[in-house]
Amino acid sequence: MKNLFSTAIIIVAAVIFLSGCSGSKSTTKSTSKKVSESTFTNQISKSLGITNSQTEAGLGAMMMLSKDKLSPDDFSKLTKDLPGGSDLINQAEKLGVVPGSVSSTADILKVLNKLGISPVEAAKFVPTVLGAAKGIGGGAFGLLSKVF
Repeated sequence: MKNLFSTAIIIVAAVIFLSGCSGSKSTTKSTSKKVSESTFTNQISKSLGITNSQTEAGLGAMMMLSKDKLSPDDFSKLTKDLPGGSDLINQAEKLGVVPGSVSSTADILKVLNKLGISPVEAAKFVPTVLGAAKGIGGGAFGLLSKVF
């Protein structure tokens, strides 16, 4: 009975291990993108003591302003280099940020205030994002620095 139980555990462990190894490249790539996206958002959220939704709305507002201020080529590079960059504007819209309502950094602060973030914490948002972008490498920091 003891051997049967041990064998069953070994088989279950092998199946779990092998199923994790058999993912396709696109699944692995998608998963790693999702992980870095959530890590980036979590890093900012934890640093400021705000929710992930508040962070996503703020990041989306930053992307809206970046889209207006950067060349189309630079904005395209930013969406590729910033974790979740291509989805942030859509996410911000779902959270109530109105397209066309963000034309300055002050507008980003207003968005954050409407989401319940104090003016003091909202003022820390852009510098915190820039610091986090610096840590991820790629060109995100340089491109965001052109706008902010």
